[in-house]
This record gives sequence, C-alpha cells and structure tokens, in this order.
Amino acid sequence: MLGICYLAIVISSCKSDGDIIFHESFEHYDVGVAPLGPWSIAGTGVIKVDTSRSQTGNHSVYFESGEGFGLRAFLVLKGNPLFPFMYNRITGSFYIWLDEASPDGVHWTMVQAVGQVKDEEYSSEIRYGGQHSKRFMANYDTQGKQSDCWHHSATAIPEKQWTKIGWQFDGPNQTMKFWLNDQLIEDLTVIGQGQGCVSNELEGKWVFPVFEELMIGWVDYQTGGGTRRFWIDDVKLYQ
Repeated sequence: MLGICYLAIVISSCKSDGDIIFHESFEHYDVGVAPLGPWSIAGTGVIKVDTSRSQTGNHSVYFESGEGFGLRAFLVLKGNPLFPFMYNRITGSFYIWLDEASPDGVHWTMVQAVGQVKDEEYSSEIRYGGQHSKRFMANYDTQGKQSDCWHHSATAIPEKQWTKIGWQFDGPNQTMKFWLNDQLIEDLTVIGQGQGCVSNELEGKWVFPVFEELMIGWVDYQTGGGTRRFWIDDVKLYQ
C-alpha cells in the first residue's frame, strides 16, 4: 500500500492497489466551457460542461465531434501526479450517453492511451472504439512504424442511455480488457495480438508503450459519418 493522497479537487482517496486514485464528476467547473484543472483538449470538436444531462450530480461534459480526425473531441490527462502509472497499467471507467454511434464502416475511438515503446524508436496507441454496425473494436496503431491492427467484437455500443464503459490497458502483460456496465466483454480481450492488421511492420504484435497520456472522447477517422453528440460523466481511474 502507498500512503500518497492527492490534495486536488478532482483526485480522491489515497493511492493504493485497487483504490480509486482519480474521480472526476465535473461538478466544480463553470458551465458552458471546457473543464480546466488536469484536463487538456485534443481536436477542434465541441467540449463544454453541461447541465442538461448527468449520471450523478448536476454536471457532465457535452461533446460534439465531426467527420475526420481534425474534428475529434477528446479530453486528455497527462503528466504528474497520475503519470507514470504504477506497473504501467491503466484501469478506468466512465459513463457515456451517446445519441447515435458512427455508421457502419466508419472507424471510431472513444478511449486510448499512448506513449513511447521502451527501448524502441516508435510510439504506440492502445484504443477501444468500433467500426462495423456500431460494434466495439480494439485497435492498435503505431507512429514510427507502420502498424494498424484490429480485433472486432459482436457487441454493439448502447445508444440514448447512460452506459458504463470500463477498460484496462496492462503494459507489462501486453493485455487489454473491456467492460460494459461492469460485465467483461470477453471477445474484446486482446493479449499480444489481435485478429489482423492493415499495416504490419510488427508482424501482428501489439507492443504496448510506457503510457504517457490518456484520452477519452470520440474521433471518426473517416468522413461521411456525420456528427457525434454525447455526454461523459463520472470518470474514475484505479490502481
């Protein structure tokens, strides 16, 4: 057990194995603007604190993302005191209310962790999102090497309801897991290698990085999918 307590509004409890080390309810931010504090923004989509819908309390964050990478809308966590994560393992959850998921064939991401691969000259991105018929997908991508790999699920993302999304990115064991409303989605577990790759300089291997930042939100990588509108609330990270 570690006896380190973070004395910030959005960071709660004492850091220890299995404990909550970060809990963001968005209750302490001004309405109508993006949350400040530990968060930064990636993309040119809309991100603002909102009172029209919430999982708990009165506030959540409203997002609008558009067509293509430039119109992505992500909240980003990086740097101290959260990073580097103990054991290079990120376990977390949030609630999302999604009006409508991306249409069939549009590849999307809603949570990812990125960083440099140890002792290598490339970085990698570990992602959960989806692609076909609104069904979830695990995705692995690299910068500095050509590797873009997938692992599809039979489970579709719920729409027009609060849904709890949970994940674990386990660097030492090259393993990622996904929970939907606290139920493990077994066909989204990836250990070292997925179902296939578009680019494949790593011969199908999913080599996890030393995690440097975490992003939650939405991006459609292709055009033609329209606008995504959704709310996120109650972000938690565990150790």
